[in-house]
Amino acid sequence: MNVNKTLTRKLVLTLFLTFIVFLSHTGSLDSLAGDYTEQGIKRTLITFAVARGLNGVISVAQGTEVAVSPAGVGLTFAPGQVLDPVNDLVERFSWVVMLSGTSLGIQRLFLEISSSPGVVWILSISIFIFLVFFWFKSWFNFSINGENILLKSIILMMFIRFSVPAVALLNESLYLVFMQAQYTEAQVELETATQSIKTIQKKSRKDVSPEVDDGLVAQVEKWLDNTQQTLDVEGRLGAFKQAAENISQQVINMIVVFVVQTIIFPLILLWLLIKSAKSIMRKFSV
Repeated sequence: MNVNKTLTRKLVLTLFLTFIVFLSHTGSLDSLAGDYTEQGIKRTLITFAVARGLNGVISVAQGTEVAVSPAGVGLTFAPGQVLDPVNDLVERFSWVVMLSGTSLGIQRLFLEISSSPGVVWILSISIFIFLVFFWFKSWFNFSINGENILLKSIILMMFIRFSVPAVALLNESLYLVFMQAQYTEAQVELETATQSIKTIQKKSRKDVSPEVDDGLVAQVEKWLDNTQQTLDVEGRLGAFKQAAENISQQVINMIVVFVVQTIIFPLILLWLLIKSAKSIMRKFSV
């Protein structure tokens, strides 16, 4: 009975390691992980372009002035100045996006290293040597300690070979399940806010007060014109405030998505894989 169980374990381990060699050479995981990483990089580039465009539009809107003359007193307003705090937030957001893109670029580099022919063949040869000694150790007088050391080396090589693709696949899966809807909504809202600010800014213009006219009709027309200008400034100010509130909310949502997807999730997943590898290797301690 014990002989059968031992043989079964040996067969299972052999099949598993053979599958690992096959998976390592096919590169199917690497191709899928590479596609996901490229998609993430494209998302960061698109979002960075949106952030910089929004930053430029806000900067232009901040400098737009509107002149009114309530009660005959000339005043100049810059409603776009209400967007100043939002502009600072967008500026910092663009740095977060750039940092996220850098993180994904590093993941792509590590993916290329882990799937390089050198790493693939070192893992394959290590597994082949282990299986030879594993099945014919009586021929080579191979000790249990030596077998454990070789198996721990294979586990380490497997971690180097598959940890980055695994992190990329799991990270993208978590993004699709939990964050894609939030990212898409925030992206659309930011693009809409950019167009709204452009529209408001185009309507803004520096009005020049009319020359003084002592006529009653002229005075009434001037009073109506000044009232309209004042209301117009108040309306633009309210529109800018609404845009600022919406942009702030969506930028915060975007920051959460990028920080979680490109920094927090990869670090957590990598930590879990390291802990798992260490736990398995401890079982084969000398």
